[in-house]
Amino acid sequence: MYLGLPAQLVPNRNPPPLLPLELVGKATAFHFTRNWNSYYWREDFTFLLKDEKTGKTWRILSREPTPAYHWRMGTTFTGLKPDWAKNPRVKIVGVTGIDRLPATFYDFKLKEPNIATAHLVFVEGAKNSWRLYNLNNWFHKWSDKADPVIYSHYVNKKAPHDIYGFINGQAAPFSAKAKAEIARHKSARMFHGLIRTAKNAFGYEIELLHLVGPDQGGNGVVFYGDARTLVPLDGKK
Repeated sequence: MYLGLPAQLVPNRNPPPLLPLELVGKATAFHFTRNWNSYYWREDFTFLLKDEKTGKTWRILSREPTPAYHWRMGTTFTGLKPDWAKNPRVKIVGVTGIDRLPATFYDFKLKEPNIATAHLVFVEGAKNSWRLYNLNNWFHKWSDKADPVIYSHYVNKKAPHDIYGFINGQAAPFSAKAKAEIARHKSARMFHGLIRTAKNAFGYEIELLHLVGPDQGGNGVVFYGDARTLVPLDGKK
């Protein structure tokens, strides 16, 4: 029981499931921020999108960058520079709701009836020719419906479609080789990998690139893989 706490501070033990979503429409009211967060720089964005199929307007949120020890485990900006003032046509693949911890977005009130978190954002070039602007790299379990949909957009691709996450928090199993390395490095907590098709119940598996975790002093170390190929955090204030 949570006696004496305001209602908004009582944890929601049954949050609504995050469902898969794909929307196409013009982006308006684009807002971008790059800000210092304790010990690293992070970037986030939001915009409104009126879905061409349903006519509903959605508040689209970015996934927040994920810091881990000395490294950045997503998100990835591809370098594309859209002219957001021209309200370009965009396509997003993501999930319903706020896929962020905590479930807030700076000082935005988030009172819109339709809110979604983008995992991939594409901007239209030529008609129906989509160019990737940003994608999420940090994977966890979303829901039974959303997991295979999100995985399908990353499967059998290289960076920037590489993924990170907690070893024990994935919907897909690891490959046999990855499982052997995880068993060898019991202090590892996080991984970096690629998604591959597989003949299992889920249809996908994770191929290992790196294993990361704390050393005896609590500092981050790479147990498997070349540490030089991980993306460092931008920690120069």
